[in-house]
Amino acid sequence: MTDKQLKFYCEAEFENIEKVLAQLSAVIGDKKDFSVPDLAAIATFLHNVYNGIENILKRVLVCEGGEIKDSPAWHKELLLAGVDKGIVTGDLCELLARLLSFRHFFVHSYVFVLKWENLKPLVEDIFSVYDTFRLSVTRRIEKGS
Repeated sequence: MTDKQLKFYCEAEFENIEKVLAQLSAVIGDKKDFSVPDLAAIATFLHNVYNGIENILKRVLVCEGGEIKDSPAWHKELLLAGVDKGIVTGDLCELLARLLSFRHFFVHSYVFVLKWENLKPLVEDIFSVYDTFRLSVTRRIEKGS
């Protein structure tokens, strides 16, 4: 994959993530109380954002010669490889690790166990986490071009 193709791929993923974030904002609005379907939508949007971030991180690492090993812990290993390669800072890694942990919970649980008080901190951070990640990746790609 060329630098131009990588940039195009990442821009498409960023666009998709931003569409998800817009939907997340629409669901949350100025509500204080959320139904189970609301919480399911919020959780799905958080999951989608993290998946998009992982997709980008995988593609950047592979394009730079990194290897994604197929193991039970590959999600965590991917995040740590992003830190090792300087794509993700330690602070950003901590925030992304919280989303990764949530992703695992979400995939393996039922929506009726979701609680707003558990989702709220993730929702409060998701926009700045995304902005920080996007800036880091964009700088990385432009540096490589």
